[in-house]
Amino acid sequence: MREFRYEALTSQGTTISGVRQADTSEHLGGILLEQGLVLLGSRPTFHSLGGAWSPSRRAARKHLSSFTQHMATSLGAGVPAVTALRDYESECSGPFAELVSELRVAVTSGSQLDEAFGQHPDIFSPVYLALITGGQDSGGLDEAFNDLTAYLEWQEDLRSQTTQAMIYPVMLLTAVIGLFLMMVLFVMPRFEGLFTTSGMDLPPLTVAMLDMGRFCGHWWWAMLGGGALAVLGLRMAVGTRRGAYVLDRFLLRVPVVGTFVHKLALSRFAKSFAMIFASGVDLLRLLDLMRGVVGNRVMAVQLRTIRAQVASGMSLTEAFAGADTFPPLVQRMIAVGERTGSLDKVMLLVSRQIDKELPRDLKRAFTVFESLVLVLLGAMVCLAALSLLMPIMSIRPNMH
Repeated sequence: MREFRYEALTSQGTTISGVRQADTSEHLGGILLEQGLVLLGSRPTFHSLGGAWSPSRRAARKHLSSFTQHMATSLGAGVPAVTALRDYESECSGPFAELVSELRVAVTSGSQLDEAFGQHPDIFSPVYLALITGGQDSGGLDEAFNDLTAYLEWQEDLRSQTTQAMIYPVMLLTAVIGLFLMMVLFVMPRFEGLFTTSGMDLPPLTVAMLDMGRFCGHWWWAMLGGGALAVLGLRMAVGTRRGAYVLDRFLLRVPVVGTFVHKLALSRFAKSFAMIFASGVDLLRLLDLMRGVVGNRVMAVQLRTIRAQVASGMSLTEAFAGADTFPPLVQRMIAVGERTGSLDKVMLLVSRQIDKELPRDLKRAFTVFESLVLVLLGAMVCLAALSLLMPIMSIRPNMH
């Protein structure tokens, strides 16, 4: 999917702007139309960089959780939504304060809370908006915000665990590459003169390492440029529908890592399904939302098929029975929940069970990654050391 910066017209006649992911500009127009917005114009950003580094996006990540908790507490205490928005607006500053001010103005001028939030789909995800709509319709907005607070905390905790687990392997991999480059670019060339004056025939490994050092030293700019172009090309490929599908299918099949990626997507599905279903959102709309929640294109395609089957009259149990990315546990629990009328409760149990397994799977995945990096470190160090020691050991007998 690509990222677009757009301008849209609201039902109140005001113009808003934002950043949103979609396959095409026409697809973006359809998404906005479902939210009561008319697309006026759009342009693709430089892939994800435009939105990821925008001030509003950074501020949203920082403030969204505390804002949601503030709304839950205030509404639970009987404070009107306009007052709650005004209170939070006075406590923060920057782009997010401007966002809250726009929300307050919209609500004050007669918009429903879900309509006001829906004018900023680049900040508030479809799940966020669906829960607010469900809470508003059922009269339980404070509970909806409480559920959202727990959901955001879960996301942040998982993101934090992943980041912490990545720090050591990434540092180790950087050290491996740095050590190898130091050997090739600085250490080996210092011995080249000694090897040349000795008149000996250098081992093929040493010749190859010296040639590699000269090549890297002379063409470093081309290598950096080629690497940047390769990364850009990969991003462009992954940004397409087909590329994203191929990547997600590959990740699911990678040993150990695929298990974690699969369970992460299942946890997102189960937790979001339970929350949104409990808020009273229509089942077909819920399945549409799940496609954007799971974060895996393969599962999203199967959810689209499930949605079509349910729309044609098939039961949820029968529809999920043919989806192989949803394991037997999930299929059985969906069958139980549909039969007993407690889908939200059983899916919450599924989410809790998967969440217990996620930290262990995450640790296992990065343990494998660390092991691979250590093997790579040993191989590269041995390669560099042998290329240096082999000619030195050959020189010593000749000196006698």
